[in-house]
Amino acid sequence: MNSSNEPVAVSNVTIVGGTHGNELTGIHLIQEWQKNNVANEYPSLELNYLLANPAARKANKRYLDHDLNRCFKKVDLENPALKSLEQQRAKEINQLLGPKGNPKTDLIIDLHTSTANMQTNIVLTRIDLFHLQLAVYLKQELEDVVITSEKELMTDHHFLESIADKGIVIEVGAIPQGSLQFDCYQKTENAVKATLKFIEIFNAQQLPLNKPSQLDLMSYHSKINFPTDVHGEISACVHPNLIGKAYPLIVAGDPIFKSFDGTDIEYQGEPTHLAFINEAAYYDQQIAMCCCRPISFKLEDYELAKQSG
Repeated sequence: MNSSNEPVAVSNVTIVGGTHGNELTGIHLIQEWQKNNVANEYPSLELNYLLANPAARKANKRYLDHDLNRCFKKVDLENPALKSLEQQRAKEINQLLGPKGNPKTDLIIDLHTSTANMQTNIVLTRIDLFHLQLAVYLKQELEDVVITSEKELMTDHHFLESIADKGIVIEVGAIPQGSLQFDCYQKTENAVKATLKFIEIFNAQQLPLNKPSQLDLMSYHSKINFPTDVHGEISACVHPNLIGKAYPLIVAGDPIFKSFDGTDIEYQGEPTHLAFINEAAYYDQQIAMCCCRPISFKLEDYELAKQSG
């Protein structure tokens, strides 16, 4: 146990691609980094790579039986009755990188893309001093960065990166499923490199003193489903005004859907920002968009808590 207030170094980092088999950016980034021995550029780190769902990759599908990135709750990993392809693969990955609660890897960077305009989205599932400092650094170093938090949604998270004590999801979009675009690849690579640079700075205890005093991010709170007809079929499209927008604010009375006869369907509810607008991967659940709200965290509160602890 670390009895001092010095930060615990992060030495073992795993970069994951292909958690969703039709999100090709992370897969190709890992392959390129392996071919070019990029790990040699980070001699202070043990850098590992994982292609998470090769069966789905071969089929060019998000998943075959279950969404792999929803299979990593501890209770599910320990449930022998869960035996689908992805549920079994999750258990294999948990043994390789984990087990969850006592992991072999210190930090996981899981690479994703979206068909929605998510910009360079850094997803947090933990709110603590390390992850706040990392998010602040990435917002300073990268363009077009939006930090979102999923911590509030569940205590035992189901994402792959939750196996480790530290981790993030990097989600870049918009890009069609099963395709590559250089700007998306470059944004993803820049985000990975900036994360590794932060880890080196963190390990050397050389974080800048003039860092911002707080982190502003978006926190998810709900989802909006497509309208459906009496047969349960989708009966409207996401409104054209929202297509391609990144985290827009909507209020009651704003049109959010357009039915197939051209009628606008208005939003009724409290003001909210939207994300994952018209995300293709969510059509199987008839989810049209996700809702999030801006929140802020003062780093000083977590620094004081660390000192007192």
